[in-house]
Amino acid sequence: MPKQSFGDIACSIARTVDVVGQRWTPLILRDLFAGLTRFEDIRRDLGIASNILAARLDELEGHGVVERRQYQSAPPRYEYLLTDKGRDLYPVIATLLAWGDKWQAGSDGPPALLVHDECGCATTAKTVCAQCGGELSADTTTATAGPGARPGPGTAVIGEFIVGRDA
Repeated sequence: MPKQSFGDIACSIARTVDVVGQRWTPLILRDLFAGLTRFEDIRRDLGIASNILAARLDELEGHGVVERRQYQSAPPRYEYLLTDKGRDLYPVIATLLAWGDKWQAGSDGPPALLVHDECGCATTAKTVCAQCGGELSADTTTATAGPGARPGPGTAVIGEFIVGRDA
């Protein structure tokens, strides 16, 4: 059964999930950020079926998140490189990693650490305000209606709630 598209929902989260929310896609992105670019390397790393990996990579390519480049002609072999649009997903992956490290790592601790190249220290993702640098959390932010807001499928209740709260 084909997945239902969230692309027409007036919600940036829904539209992002439409691109990166399928099973395996965040792990494929993780591997690409870690430097694995070849189809077979990603397939072996994840233990994913070739047809599933091909479908996910085709979707990411169709959304402009990766570009496919041939590195061998006989037989044809391809590598997948993150585009600027794809590299902009890094904070999403880093934030998922931070949440997993905090809540899912268990007693052994995190299976991987992020090291900031500039200072050499192990670090974790932190979401901050682009204007003042203050930390963002559920307690320090409020959603308000933006210029593209409209109630409809996927936002019928929350859209009215946010618009009503803003009034």
